[in-house]
Parts: sequence; C-alpha cells; structure tokens
Amino acid sequence: MYWDNLTTKHFRDTIGRITTAILPTGSVEAHGQHCPLGTDNMAPWHFAERIESEFPDRVLILPPVPYGHTQELAEWPGTISVSADTFRRYVEEIGIGAANWGIKHLILLNGHGGNISALQQAMEAIAAEQVTVILVNWWLDYREQILTITTGQGHAGEDETSVMLAIRPDLVHMEDASFNPFRARYRMKGPGLTDKSLRHATTGDGRPATRAKGDDIIALVTDQLRQLLQDLWNDQLFDRTL
Repeated sequence: MYWDNLTTKHFRDTIGRITTAILPTGSVEAHGQHCPLGTDNMAPWHFAERIESEFPDRVLILPPVPYGHTQELAEWPGTISVSADTFRRYVEEIGIGAANWGIKHLILLNGHGGNISALQQAMEAIAAEQVTVILVNWWLDYREQILTITTGQGHAGEDETSVMLAIRPDLVHMEDASFNPFRARYRMKGPGLTDKSLRHATTGDGRPATRAKGDDIIALVTDQLRQLLQDLWNDQLFDRTL
C-alpha cells in the first residue's frame, strides 16, 4: 500500500497490521548528458513499486525524499543539492514520524551515493525509536551480482543507464551517452578534481547500456529486496559462522 493514498480512516485500520515501510531516497542531479536529472529518484521508486505489487498487504510505501546531497555536481545545469545535515535531519524526522504510527521495520531504499553517510547517521536516531532500520544502496549492495550483467558500473554508467532504459526509455538520449576515462586512485576532494572525477557528469561508460540489461538488473534487485523482507519478517538477518 502507498502511505499517502490512504485516508485517515483507512490508515487507522491498516497500521495495526502493517509494520514495515519503505522510504525511497534519491536526488535531482546531472546524470551524464543522456539520463534524466531524476534518475536517482526513478530507480528506487520503481523498485519500491515492484515490491508493493508483491506485498500490498505487508508493506507501506512512503512518499519519496527527492532531494539529496550532491555538492560535487551542483554546478551542472539542473542539479539541486541540499546539505548533508539538512538531508539527515529530514530523513530522521520522517522515520521517527513513521515510528510514532507503529512502524517497526523501515527500509531506506537509496538511489544516490551522496546520501549514504547522512543516511547511516539518520539510522541511529530512527533505531532509537525501537525501529529496525535497513539501508539499501541498490547499485552498491548488489554490485557483485550486477557485474554479472554489465561490464562496468558508474554514475550514469552502464548499469544505471540500462535501468533507466528499462524504466523510462523516453527520457534517455543514448546519442548523448559519454565515457569518463578517469578513475580516481584515492578518496579525495579538492579544487579542480571534478574535471576528471566527474567528467561529462559521469563516472562510468553509459554507451554499452541496453534495455535488456536494465530488465535483468531490475529483476535482480527485486529478488534481493524480496529476500531481504523475508529475512526481516522471519528474523533471519544474520548468518551464523560457527
């Protein structure tokens, strides 16, 4: 079910039996020259929709948080960046608000790398409300599996572009797809670095992307999210090593 589609009366009847919610988070930022500015919102929202269609009576989908921390791309046309602290506090208050209405399990389904640090901090405040919080960064957490489908990854790269070709092909302009040949050796920030680290507003190669690869990635991520929920509901969140 979708949280904001419910009336107050319907919500009152629902919340006692649905205690799991998904909060998609993303950004509005340049994605190469070929993918839409809302790529990081569209991908996690699509995954959330797929999960809702499978578990409509067990999961509530919260309205997404569409703006994220994306300072490195702030100079590219169309990018809107909020501070990491603003983003963190906003997510915290949403999570705590959901907890106040009986949510016990919250999945933060993230589509943007610049959000990760703030989300990890927000998890602590939300968990203090007796909520089990799980952060999913789909392109990162499922990297090993995704690389069985694509030859590479990256911001506006093969994996992300393929997903967008599967979700919204009408918004992808493959004739403008580009390649960033530079790979940073270290984690670093400083003046003049983004000319190479984010050349063309990308960190990968979007040119080999296809809709078929995107369909396969979407199926893979959906399978992983389905398993995550089953593990959560069956109290199997840990592997036993001994």
